[in-house]
Amino acid sequence: MKYFIDLVNDLNAGRVAPVYLFFGPESYLRGEAVKRIRDLLAPGGTGDFNHTLVDGEETTLADITALAGMAPFFAGKRLVVVQNAKFFAGKKGGPETAGREQGEEETAAARSDETPFLDYLAAPNPSTCIVFDAGDQVDKRKKIYREVAKTGKVVEFALLRPDQLAAWLEKQARQAGKTLGPGAAAEILARAGNSLQALSVEIQKLISYAGESGVITVEDVAAATPPHPEEDVFAVVDAIGEKNPARAMAGIARLLRQKQPPPAILAMVARQIRLILRTGEALRSGGQPGNLASRMGIHPFVARKMAGQQKNFDRRQLIESLHRLHDLDTAVKSGRQEFLAGMEMFILDVCRKKKV
Repeated sequence: MKYFIDLVNDLNAGRVAPVYLFFGPESYLRGEAVKRIRDLLAPGGTGDFNHTLVDGEETTLADITALAGMAPFFAGKRLVVVQNAKFFAGKKGGPETAGREQGEEETAAARSDETPFLDYLAAPNPSTCIVFDAGDQVDKRKKIYREVAKTGKVVEFALLRPDQLAAWLEKQARQAGKTLGPGAAAEILARAGNSLQALSVEIQKLISYAGESGVITVEDVAAATPPHPEEDVFAVVDAIGEKNPARAMAGIARLLRQKQPPPAILAMVARQIRLILRTGEALRSGGQPGNLASRMGIHPFVARKMAGQQKNFDRRQLIESLHRLHDLDTAVKSGRQEFLAGMEMFILDVCRKKKV
């Protein structure tokens, strides 16, 4: 959250960079950052003569450079916002951390396309601000990235920590004249996940649902916010650990009713089992239950669930289950196995085996 606060403080102080590059998985704050700059420089929005919105998928860097070089109408600054700014992406096949085959030098054609803009960055128009919204990932090795970072400001919009998300939810509730009751923030996060985009929808829905009540309770959340698919995955793995195949299959059926595709269900169950395996190993190596969330980079709610679930499995069971799920995933995708029958067989086999 500090990266966003620092940006807002700069804008409030009148410190506007000639070019910005925004990227990262926190799309809600990326959008808010663009809005703050637009409100400052082009308060008339898209109807402002000095505000130009372009799609980077359909616009060349040469065109953007030409727009940036134009003088603004009347006074003030010209704002050029570039959505889907593909120019900063790495080669297809992997992000910036990909192997050497993805890390080859950029082609001559790509460098040629960037040249006019790189020349512009050497002496940017003082009456223009360019904002590139590049999506989730960029390739930090590219020259265009390095030059933008040198001339302007690059901001990576990382997902917020659980405590920051809870504080954000509480702030939204306060602004609407309400408070979150005990456990309400944690329940919202467990159900809606860690994306502010999704959380902003859910908190507004809960504010409306609470009506005249000044408190949003856990019961309100349970009634108004649909459970995250992960909750049903927790229930499935809980049931397997408790040797209750009927309840486990009921959880699989709920996931299918939620239109979750079979490969996604298999991936979620496998992820859960991997987390249980990691949790057990962390605890056996001397880790403390209270430190699991920060050590493993997961939500405290998830860490508590993992700490409880790992007691129902031994290491051999978990590793065998991961191999079985991988084989089932391959068989389902190739059409050799029907998902529901294969999942039922997997659950029955795991439930029959005793913990050593």
